[in-house]
Amino acid sequence: MNSVTIVITFIVALIFSVGFLMIVISLVPTLNQLKSLLVDLEKTSYEARELTKKLQNVSEKVDEDLSKINSIIDVTKDSVGKVSESLKFFNKSVVKQSAGLLAFFPALKLGWKFIRKRKGGNNEL
Repeated sequence: MNSVTIVITFIVALIFSVGFLMIVISLVPTLNQLKSLLVDLEKTSYEARELTKKLQNVSEKVDEDLSKINSIIDVTKDSVGKVSESLKFFNKSVVKQSAGLLAFFPALKLGWKFIRKRKGGNNEL
């Protein structure tokens, strides 16, 4: 072999070696960063799973509370309906039949005031 061929082969081999060395040197930190990112991703994934479990528990508690509130609202509606019916009955039976007697109370009060003034007393109802 010719010395020029040996030198060219040596230079080409040196260039390939330096290139490979540069690739390795630049890939090692990149691989370390990738490893670090994978560890962070694993931690984040674990935390996300834990938060999802907690959120499911909170969601179940909210659903339970909403069902309790719905039952309270239903009972309240029933109670309001019964009170309304009772007031309608009271209005029909008691108030309408005793309207004349209830109208008599203001007249009694006016008469009482008149008598108190006539007797000279300052006490009023």
